[in-house]
Amino acid sequence: MPFIASVVLPLLGLLLSACALVAGPSPTPTPPLANPTPSSAARLPPALAVDKLGVELGSVARDQQGVQTFLVTNKGGSLLRAGPVSIRVEQGCPAAETVPGSPEVKPGGTVVLPIKLGPHRELGPHRLLVDIPSNDPVRPQTTLSLRFDVKEGPPPSGPGPRLRVDREMIDIGTVPWDWPLYEQFTLSNDGDAPLVLEGVPEVRVEEGC
Repeated sequence: MPFIASVVLPLLGLLLSACALVAGPSPTPTPPLANPTPSSAARLPPALAVDKLGVELGSVARDQQGVQTFLVTNKGGSLLRAGPVSIRVEQGCPAAETVPGSPEVKPGGTVVLPIKLGPHRELGPHRLLVDIPSNDPVRPQTTLSLRFDVKEGPPPSGPGPRLRVDREMIDIGTVPWDWPLYEQFTLSNDGDAPLVLEGVPEVRVEEGC
């Protein structure tokens, strides 16, 4: 059976802060308020944000399966309901699916939205649109895009283990500097012998921080 492993690269953590207001006694006799005014944070509506709006995956093999992930964050002050997510195919074949349901995200919280890809039935350029409806009053629907080019897979390998990766590059464009990122690579063994991964996957920075 093929060996499949996932490498998860969390690049930044989430920072969560809270603030409370404390009021002292009034210097003059004042009747208490019947209904105290809630804090401004509690009045804020939910606000959906994603770590990236579009992804370029380069070339992927026709028979390859993989997962593309997006982070969905609630930047507002009320519970966020996102989903159910739907996938539209603008170009190529419909070989993608995502998790069903409508996850709830607490204020300041984040959930992972996985998009499963492949195997593909058509060669050539593919463009998929991922629609995320939500109860965000400002942006009730967010649309993400995936682009990639499907090519024939590698020829049958010789004897022994053969490591294969679902993609060799990811272009996520411009992202906010203080937001977390999450990417996942799928490794498989196309050979006829067990594959052993030695050591821990290493992340090298060629440019940037």
